[in-house]
Amino acid sequence: MKDVLYDIDWLGLLKQWWLSLLLIPFIIYHIHQVYWTLRFNIFFSISYSFPFPINLENFLVRNFLLIIHEAGHTFFGFTGNRTLTILGGSLNEIILPVIILAYFIFNKMAKGTQFGFYLLGSAWISVAFYAADGAQRQLPLIANLGRESHDWGNLLRQWDMVEQAGTFGFIFAFIGILCYLIALSVPLWMKKYEEIDLKLDV
Repeated sequence: MKDVLYDIDWLGLLKQWWLSLLLIPFIIYHIHQVYWTLRFNIFFSISYSFPFPINLENFLVRNFLLIIHEAGHTFFGFTGNRTLTILGGSLNEIILPVIILAYFIFNKMAKGTQFGFYLLGSAWISVAFYAADGAQRQLPLIANLGRESHDWGNLLRQWDMVEQAGTFGFIFAFIGILCYLIALSVPLWMKKYEEIDLKLDV
């Protein structure tokens, strides 16, 4: 048994899995926030008490997603379609992390891919909270806008699906959590290949 333990490349395993280990506490707290928000009170989406340094990460990611959300309204507003303009904020929150993730996957960057899946999971959870609030429209909006400016409140009323707000929230949150789990598993399926230059005299 001791020989088996000595034969394990512990340094190699640490190099391969260190980011997964680092992400675990962040993911646990975010999943706990999802549970409390969707199960008990929507205000846990903005008032959940994260410990340091998870509170710092949450602040940075949440504000980054907020910026691209608002930019999405402007970008999709050029289509002239009201539904796309309203949905554009949430769409942009998802699309930009997908682009970032695709870049890392295409360039075979394992740690970047993990970050990409983590960011995408955070985006889906952000959209989940907004969608889940679509019926009650209780969350404060940017620039103190009124309830009539609630994206998902307007979308769900337009689609005659207001009663399904909680369902949308749970589905989006499930996708986000799945992205988190994929982020943790990246070292299992994404192998790093090194290029070597072979000079063969034939």
